[in-house]
Amino acid sequence: MSSLPVNPDPRDGADAPEDAVGRAAFYLAGALDDRDAASIEAALATGDEALISAVSEFGDAVIALGDSIASAAPGLREGPSPDARANLLRRLEARVAELPRQQRAQIWRGWNSDQLADEGPNRGLFTLYARDGRWEETGVEGVQVRRLFVDRPNNRMTAMFRMAPGSEYPDHMHDGVEECFVLEGELRVGEAITMRAGDYQRADGGSHHGRQWTETGCVILVSSSLSDEIVE
Repeated sequence: MSSLPVNPDPRDGADAPEDAVGRAAFYLAGALDDRDAASIEAALATGDEALISAVSEFGDAVIALGDSIASAAPGLREGPSPDARANLLRRLEARVAELPRQQRAQIWRGWNSDQLADEGPNRGLFTLYARDGRWEETGVEGVQVRRLFVDRPNNRMTAMFRMAPGSEYPDHMHDGVEECFVLEGELRVGEAITMRAGDYQRADGGSHHGRQWTETGCVILVSSSLSDEIVE
């Protein structure tokens, strides 16, 4: 399971440098779709310093694709050779391993408020159908997340989390109120609390959540701050 802290939406210009590294690597590896690849090229063209620095840091791969970012960008979408791609991802994995634990685990810190409401008779509504949802790796083994809503100005997000049997999410401190509703399976909180489908828990801002773990696997709905801190 990959632990890459990649911002799934490269259009967010406020990414931390570590997010820029992931975006650059996946762009050079040809792993982005046309829309996201085009947004990377636009960011390079407008002088996104963090992204340019990240691309430049992969010296050999960039040189192989062109003498400069500006001249190489139009041809990068096809991706480098298999050897260059493997080398690029090995270097990225090593970089990720050096990051603080919370930066590896909390990919939602880089999520952007980019969902558009429906127009016409459904104006003001946003609908995400089950067939359109995408599960993303969180960097915690066995734990995936499905983004539902991001409110960057208010530092809030709503998401579904899917935990495989035997997985756990580490201790963390809440930067704001967190609400958790169990949709499927069984979720353990610390050693004293067992939650099953239909159970709800609220954690106040500033409170501490012991490890959340599951023996059977579970799916939960969470509304939380974007900036909780993993307890090392």
